[in-house]
Amino acid sequence: MNKLLIALFLFLDLRIATAQSGLTATQAYDYLQGERARARVPQNGMDKPPVDSLKKAEQILLDALTYYHRPDVQDLAKGSSSLFYRKSDISFDLARIQAKLGNNEAAAKTLIYPLTGKFASAYAGYITEMNEFEEVRKDPSIKSMLAKGQAAARLFNSTALKTPYKANISEDEKVAGLSKLWSEAKYNFAYFDHIPDIDWDKLYLEYLPKIRATRSTVDYLHVLESFCAQLHDGHTDVWASDPILADSVARRPPIRPMLVEDKVLVLDVTQDSLEKTGIRPMLEIIRIDGTPVREYADRYVRPYQSGSTPQNIDVGTYSYRLLRGPKDKPVTLEFRDQSGQTFSRQLPRSGYTKLKSLPAFTFRILPGNVAYVQLNNFENDKALKGFEAAFDSIAVTNALILDIRQNGGGDSGYGWAILGFLTDKPMQTGSYSSRLYSPLRRARGETVVFEPVETNEHGWPANGKKLYKKPVVVLTSGQTFSAAEDFAVVFDVMKRGAIIGEPTGGSTGQPLAFSLPGGVMARVCTKRDMYPDGTEWNAKGIQPTVLVRPRVADWQAGRDTVLEAALAHLGVQKDPVKNKKKAKK
Repeated sequence: MNKLLIALFLFLDLRIATAQSGLTATQAYDYLQGERARARVPQNGMDKPPVDSLKKAEQILLDALTYYHRPDVQDLAKGSSSLFYRKSDISFDLARIQAKLGNNEAAAKTLIYPLTGKFASAYAGYITEMNEFEEVRKDPSIKSMLAKGQAAARLFNSTALKTPYKANISEDEKVAGLSKLWSEAKYNFAYFDHIPDIDWDKLYLEYLPKIRATRSTVDYLHVLESFCAQLHDGHTDVWASDPILADSVARRPPIRPMLVEDKVLVLDVTQDSLEKTGIRPMLEIIRIDGTPVREYADRYVRPYQSGSTPQNIDVGTYSYRLLRGPKDKPVTLEFRDQSGQTFSRQLPRSGYTKLKSLPAFTFRILPGNVAYVQLNNFENDKALKGFEAAFDSIAVTNALILDIRQNGGGDSGYGWAILGFLTDKPMQTGSYSSRLYSPLRRARGETVVFEPVETNEHGWPANGKKLYKKPVVVLTSGQTFSAAEDFAVVFDVMKRGAIIGEPTGGSTGQPLAFSLPGGVMARVCTKRDMYPDGTEWNAKGIQPTVLVRPRVADWQAGRDTVLEAALAHLGVQKDPVKNKKKAKK
């Protein structure tokens, strides 16, 4: 899941109440957001825009506030939180312009509204950081309000536990790091019912001596990873945020392995010069630093890998973390080729240039006039833009295959926007819940309950302009994760076609990220995601309509049996589909 998704849910959850004028909350919201954008145009991204440009922007925002206070808009705002909070954002935008104009007294008065609302602590943080508010911060009333807002923010975001990296941070810092992770999970983690045998407090006590016994920050990080892994969730983990610490634990050669059946194969080599030396896709990795590869994974990687399902843990263990280690320590790999010959290479974990990246979008026409589209990530709008640009070519095909087997997620909205081309009706995106913790209810003997959140009554909209009506198939694997699984859920509910391949990773949600001492970050999943009817798929994965598991022999022969199954399902008969990562001879 993602930052943009929260805003999109708020937007789509506007209650389409209608006033006498016929105006809707959505229309009012759109207008005010448009005026905010229009006010930014005269400033043209400049730190010090001309005075006339600032005055023009100021008037646009003053007019927007006048619009907001119209009786019909006020009535709509009562039923729409997204519309209601436009006043806070517009007021903040206006105060910035007033401060740039030198009207500090006016800016201070304008800021009172956002600094007394629900998101006061967030605005206080912005006001404290922004240079244009330097003089405004001296106003007595603003100074007092900022202090209150910062005090509220410090409760959960104090920098006291965000200590910098050192080779060996203090024992107190280490204990504080474990304690912070324990407490954030205790009060925020969404899936304790998935691990009923875990006593979280008891586990915390068991890990205290382990954390105290560490003799370096690297060891401390590994203990935190092991502790976090006990929660068995793909959106709950720990990582090195400090570059020096990351150099000590998280660098790897440009090779991506993959567990296929019981063997570890090279899935991809992302540097041409390394591939030219004979390190190529579909080689088998049999030993790492002299240890059999499966034994190495079980000893040095799997205990520290968070994951919601066996396939999620396997992907994390073998595809993402298997070859990680210190930047300055090469790794020795022993390979076996298809003829059974073995050879060893010592590979640096750093120093590589001109690395190839997996494109977000690829498209080609297969025999039978079938469009084959790879959607490899939703980290940005590149996959969506690629699909939009290629749609006219896709529209004239007989069928469409959407391959999300290597899509690790990103922003769910981009994927849903692509699905909007496949239907003329709004799409159901799921049901969601989060823990509702009340100290008062606990004092009365009640337990933690879950409340529905972000219910999307009106669904995600169809494209409305372009529609693909031909048969569609989606390909999935254990690497299909997070926002890509949100994509698969919506496609499954649409009943638009078959899902073919392997079960997905089985994890999505809204993680809460926080800092830990020593240059470490962590996150805890706070939201349960389900099918619209409440059926849970977390810790299970989205199940394919047609299960096809790749085999070693097929991979090494360059055959893509999942894609072959998709073509067969669509009624296309052809020779075996060759995988682009076919082994070179």
